[in-house]
Amino acid sequence: MLKYERIAQDITSAIANDEYNVGDKLPSVEQLKARYEVSKSTIIKALGILQRDGIIFQTRGSGIYVRNKNKSGYINLLKTKGFSDNLQGHEVTSKVLTFETIKPDDEVRAHLRLTEQDEEVYYVERIRYLDHNPLCIETSYFNKTLVTHLDRDSAEHSIFDYLQSQLKINIGFSDIYFYIDFLTEGEAPQLDLNLNDPCMRHDLTFYTNKGIPFDYSKIVYHYEYANFFIPIEN
Repeated sequence: MLKYERIAQDITSAIANDEYNVGDKLPSVEQLKARYEVSKSTIIKALGILQRDGIIFQTRGSGIYVRNKNKSGYINLLKTKGFSDNLQGHEVTSKVLTFETIKPDDEVRAHLRLTEQDEEVYYVERIRYLDHNPLCIETSYFNKTLVTHLDRDSAEHSIFDYLQSQLKINIGFSDIYFYIDFLTEGEAPQLDLNLNDPCMRHDLTFYTNKGIPFDYSKIVYHYEYANFFIPIEN
């Protein structure tokens, strides 16, 4: 985790623990700079994360204020670092259904910008659980040029934590396309639901901070346990 990310996480925790309430004014940039003994640019990056996540808002000439606290159990669609980061305070676990190395089809190759026909990817299919309830089925394809090593044990936990801490991949941004659909015969029992029950589907491509795609995923969510929000600024 980068320094500005740790600072953002620390301020988020302080707000969650009621050290600051909604509407409270936070210390100034200069005060935060002195508190954390970092540069002004580091503080500005940390505040940028908090503002993007809908936790603070900044008013020119007035200061930095608490906008809101994270609503428990809701997934911020603007966050790009996985469920564990999104659902802090909840137990997020995984059951690996498939883990193998494959040669992907043209759709996956296009999303990962693979140029060689014989390039292989890590293929991982998992059920993700939120507090022991089935949250979603996640099917992921990882570009082996960037994700140089991945094993089944890592896939049982947070893959994104592993990519950042062990492989030093800096996650930059993602493209998310979502739509409403119905569960297939194969999906329904995995989510403890019925055939043709409603679901939300996400098709996602994750990129490094240099704009290189490293993960293309398809996710189908349980309609009862998946809740989302999008913090919007004018």
